[in-house]
Parts: sequence; C-alpha cells; structure tokens
Amino acid sequence: MTVSRIALANFLALGVALGAACQPAPPATPPAGPPSGGAPSVPTPTRASNPAPTFAVETFNAGKFDLSDQRGKVVVVNFWATWCPPCIAEMPGFDATYRRLKGDGLEIVGLSLDQDGPGVVKSFLAKRPISYPIAMGDSATAARFKIGNGIPYTVFIDRQGNIRDVVTGSLSEAAFERKVKALLAEPA
Repeated sequence: MTVSRIALANFLALGVALGAACQPAPPATPPAGPPSGGAPSVPTPTRASNPAPTFAVETFNAGKFDLSDQRGKVVVVNFWATWCPPCIAEMPGFDATYRRLKGDGLEIVGLSLDQDGPGVVKSFLAKRPISYPIAMGDSATAARFKIGNGIPYTVFIDRQGNIRDVVTGSLSEAAFERKVKALLAEPA
C-alpha cells in the first residue's frame, strides 16, 4: 500500500470512527415564512473570495479534467466511493441535472476515494454509466478541499473559481439542482 493510500485510509477511517462517513442527506429545513407581510425571501449564495484549489486528473470517461480550465462555468466537485450507499444514491440525480444544465455552464467531476484503485471504479462505471467526468481522487486533493468527517462531500464552485458551498452527506436531485441553478443565475 502506498503512503497516499495509507493516508487516505486513515483519513476515511477517522470519519468512520467519528460516525460521519457515508452520511445520509441532512434533514430538510422548512423555509422561513415571509418577512412581516412581504413575499417569501429566496436565499442567494453569498459571493466570497475563497479560491478553489486547482487539480488536474485523467478521467475514466471524458479525458483530462483540469479545474483551472473551467473558469466561467459552475463546477461541482463530488468526492465519493463505490462502497458508499449515499454516494451511489445521489449520482443519478447529479447525472440528470448535469445532462439538463451542461449547456448552461455546469460542469461536474466525481473524484473516487476508493482505496482498491481504478479497477473497482471502472467496474462500477461499466454497470452504472455516468455522463459527467469521473476520476480517481487522492488524499492530497481531498485534504486541499478540507474534507472533514466523511463522504459524499460535494463542493460548489462559482464561475470565478471560488468555493461557494460545501455539503457533507447526500443531496437529493431537487436540492442539488437548486444550488446549481442559483450559481448559474449569477453573472460570469
């Protein structure tokens, strides 16, 4: 086992030990009522200068993916694994949203943290084709994105390359699409 695989195994084991790896979706919170007689407010993501760390990977299904080449697009980076049921459960919704909104400037890349290597991921993709790019992630990339207690771990990056939101745990298709559409609605 290589040093990076050992580090990744320890990193994910810590999340499991803390009871947070492979988290289900967080409970939905009902929207707040309208402010004193007005129309309901719709929260919009706050713009911030929090640059996403760059990385480049060779994907299994779409050639090379380089985050620095994605400026002007909304990018979602999803850390996942084939052994993680919540990760697998959210993928079809991500894929459907990707197919609907790719032409509007959405890009998604799935970074597998499977310790057993690319063969496991290739086998998974043969049974469950995904149209967005999928690649192997590593402990260094996971650390730069500050993965905390588990996966799935999804990072939303705006058109300027800033991290705007992070979700640990699975997302429903509707919640995922709302987050993406809010970022796509912003000017480039």
